[in-house]
Amino acid sequence: MTKLRYGHSKYANILFGKALASRLENEQVFVNIVHPGEIKTNMGNTHANDMEPSICTEIMKNFASAGAISVEDGTLTQLYCATSPEVQNKNIRGKFFIPIAHELDPMPEVESKELQEQLWT
Repeated sequence: MTKLRYGHSKYANILFGKALASRLENEQVFVNIVHPGEIKTNMGNTHANDMEPSICTEIMKNFASAGAISVEDGTLTQLYCATSPEVQNKNIRGKFFIPIAHELDPMPEVESKELQEQLWT
């Protein structure tokens, strides 16, 4: 259930960002949506720490950090979207970025103006 709620929050984040970018399209404000990726922190261990110690919880802890990027690298996409002259020069607005500063087309449903507006009402 937690992962489903997390997924819903990310979906809403994209809808919100796209709607905000549309609202500010005539301003010198560049709104983009950033997914930081899987970062090597202890945050993913929260549920594993709540469980009774076992080999499974140790595997879960190790699996959570496999493929994760460093905290330093995890900041690069946010920094790109916030500070890169390229964003302004290319008028990049309402786009979705993943590490490290790669634009990704998310699911087509997030392009729905109706869903974006429902989030605001």
